[in-house]
Amino acid sequence: MLREAFEYLTTPCPPLARRYGYLAEAVALGARHRRQRQAWAPHVDACRRFVQEAAERAPQGGRALVAGSGLLIEVPLPLLAERFGEVVLVDIVHTHTARLQARRHPNVRLLTLDVTGALAPLDAALSDGSPLPLPSPPNVPGERFAFALSCNLLSQLPLLPLDAIDRKAPNTPEAERDRFARTLAQTHRSWLSRVAEQATLFTDTESLWMESGAVQERETSLWGLDLPSPDRVWDWDIAPAPEEDRRRSLRHRVGAWFNLAAPVGT
Repeated sequence: MLREAFEYLTTPCPPLARRYGYLAEAVALGARHRRQRQAWAPHVDACRRFVQEAAERAPQGGRALVAGSGLLIEVPLPLLAERFGEVVLVDIVHTHTARLQARRHPNVRLLTLDVTGALAPLDAALSDGSPLPLPSPPNVPGERFAFALSCNLLSQLPLLPLDAIDRKAPNTPEAERDRFARTLAQTHRSWLSRVAEQATLFTDTESLWMESGAVQERETSLWGLDLPSPDRVWDWDIAPAPEEDRRRSLRHRVGAWFNLAAPVGT
């Protein structure tokens, strides 16, 4: 607990991201990884193998973007730094661990950014009672990227904004709330294709609650987004019992796409 408290107090973070829980989430994720390192190892290995294979499909020497770089647990940063002329790590919070890794590579830089473009408008809307905003993902400075990687981000984008809506505007109609979440996911997909020649993505697609090796409950993680069949699929034992539940374990089904081009018209 002392380590988590120190990280929370000393990690640079935009005030809005701190208020909406992004810093707390990053610190908690790091702590969970330390507790569950062995259980997570097959997932981490699968992610890094997939990213390596995806990066090898992009031309060498261009620019690469990593969206949702987080703690860099699933990202083989040395490999990307060697293959591309510049690697831009984009996240709303960059932990001390990520900053230390980035400093080891002169062609890696950090960009603190809300990739949805929705957080500040949402905060304003929740303050004055306006309708939920449409996301407007930001442009990233510089020439178009040869390679963009979204790291387990698609399913997570709506979670903390929805928590804020539930707290600050609990009477928001369920249909409006669901539409907001779905639009965040859809817009992220089209944004990736807009900023890069190759839009690579992996995300959890389904959550499975397991007990005694059997699925007790399952829920999609894709917010109604219609995606083609993934190029790679694997399971992630994210919370073995009793991490979140005394008897049940939480497993994520992960899908990965080498080049997830946005549908025409998005």
